[in-house]
This record gives sequence, structure tokens and C-alpha cells, in this order.
Amino acid sequence: MAVVLQASDHPAGDRVDLIHEVIAGSGVRRRLQLKGPPESVDLTVEAWTVGPTQVLRTVGTSMTLTRTARDVRADAPELIAIALAGSGCAYSACGAEQVLGTNGLTLIDFATPYAFSHAGPRMHAFTTHISHADLGLGVDVVRAAVPRLAASPLLTLLQGHLLRMSAMMDEVTASPAVATDLGAAVVDLTRAVVASAAGGRRERDVLHETLRARVVAHIRAHLDERDLTPARIAAAHHISLRTLYNVWGDRGETLAEWIVRERLERVHRDLARMPAHSTIFAVARRWGFVDQGHFTRRFRAAYGVAPREWVRRCRSATAGE
Repeated sequence: MAVVLQASDHPAGDRVDLIHEVIAGSGVRRRLQLKGPPESVDLTVEAWTVGPTQVLRTVGTSMTLTRTARDVRADAPELIAIALAGSGCAYSACGAEQVLGTNGLTLIDFATPYAFSHAGPRMHAFTTHISHADLGLGVDVVRAAVPRLAASPLLTLLQGHLLRMSAMMDEVTASPAVATDLGAAVVDLTRAVVASAAGGRRERDVLHETLRARVVAHIRAHLDERDLTPARIAAAHHISLRTLYNVWGDRGETLAEWIVRERLERVHRDLARMPAHSTIFAVARRWGFVDQGHFTRRFRAAYGVAPREWVRRCRSATAGE
């Protein structure tokens, strides 16, 4: 965790200017208005990198953030944000106005003008930033989803995930591997929510993206099960094998190849801290590999080193610290 701002550490008379400086230096041009008298202003901003996402927790004086068309023309980062407003909020974007209660969830597209205002004099916000590249959806899909986010049947799933995550950030970030997995899960869930909310003329593409996100989340949750086959995955989602393969068709690698790669990444990670009493193949078996020779060949092809040599290097590096 990095504390980006702790306004209470500074004289009361300097805090408003300091907060404006932090917002101005964030890389996204916005207009800021703080609620309440200047002498009462207090704000704490914490930041984390969680896998492919950047996460901010902001607590303190409520504020209104406005991004105008002129601001968008000045800078247009290929970025979205999912904001969980603990105190509720009012949000206006893409021709729609929304008033959300406690822990309301909003989708912010930084390529679109918007106004976002926290409810009440104090606020608690948990915001996750995701790049367009990681989200994997077109700008038109994102813009279509902004005013219709509440229409997604998956919204409560994402909301619950973010609520739990916000309550355990120290535990999440204590392990880089856990952070990577949870960050990837946030991206997958957000993609599914955005795709399912967009609807309209892209309904077929929306359903395709939603189903693929669900399949990815399902596979990652069951990677340690040796009978994780395409047939079982299709059955779990009540679809045919043909539909499953069609959904997966444009990822650049087959479903089986992707599962093996995901399993290899878990083994690679766990071998780096393997206890002395364990064995390499015991770790590999835990992630679904059933043939030692096949595992060894795939590991060497993926990482350019045999599993035993990888363990030796990791132990040497640890001993030298």
C-alpha cells in the first residue's frame, strides 16, 4: 500500500490546495469541489496495485468531481473506473442521471464527460481502474453500459466482490499471487457486467462476452481439479461444447492450451516457495497435472528451465537475501 495523501498531516490552511494538487497530478483532468468549510477538510487516499488493476480507497470530506468535454479533449486516457461509493452518490454521464444509495456502484468512462458527487459531508469510496486493453470491450459497449449498469443481472456479484475486497486489502496485497488472481477476477467480473448492461443492437456480442467471462472465472476457480475438461465446463454453464468452443474461438489459443498455461503459472509460483518436505510433482499434481514427463516438458517449454532447476534458483536467491 502507498498512502497517496494524508491531509491531516498538513496544516488545515494548506489542505484544500494540497488535495487539488493530488487530483491535478493524477493524470486525468477533472474539476474538484470539496464540501464544507476549508478548515474542516480532511482526506486520506491509499493506493494499491492489484494484478492488472489500480485500486484507490478514499476516505474523508465529500467532493464533487466534474470532467467536461474540454477536459476530455485535453486528455483521453484509455481507462475506466468502477467506483463503490460507501456513502452513496449522484452521477451524471452519457445523457443519464443516477442517484445511488449506500455502496452504489458506478461505471466511469474517462473518455466521456461526467459529474460525480458523493452524498453527505463525509465519504468512503473504493475505486478500481482498469485499462481498455485489459477490459477487452469496445468504447461503444462501455458508453452504452454507463447509464444502464443497474440493468446487469451480474451487478450484485461485482458489488459483493468489491465490498469483500475493500475490507481485506492488507491480506490481498500481502501475497502477489493472491493479488494477481483477485485483480484478474475484478477485470473478468467488470467485463461481464459491462457487456451484459450494454444490450441493444450488440446483444449477441454482449452475451458472448458475458459467457466467456463466466467461463474464465469458473476455470480459475477449479484449476486444481484434474477432471476439469471442456465437456465438464460446458455442462456447468448449460451450453454445448460447440457453443463453448465458439465463445473461446478468438482468444488466440485453444481452451486446453489456456488451461495448461494457467496451471503452469500456478505451479511456477508455488515452486518458488516450495517447502523442503514437499516434492515438485506433488505441487504439479495439486494443480491438475497427472503425468510427470508431460508436466516437465511443458514447464521447460514455458519457462526455458526445468522445474528442478527453477526450484534450485529460487532457494539460492532466498538463501542469499
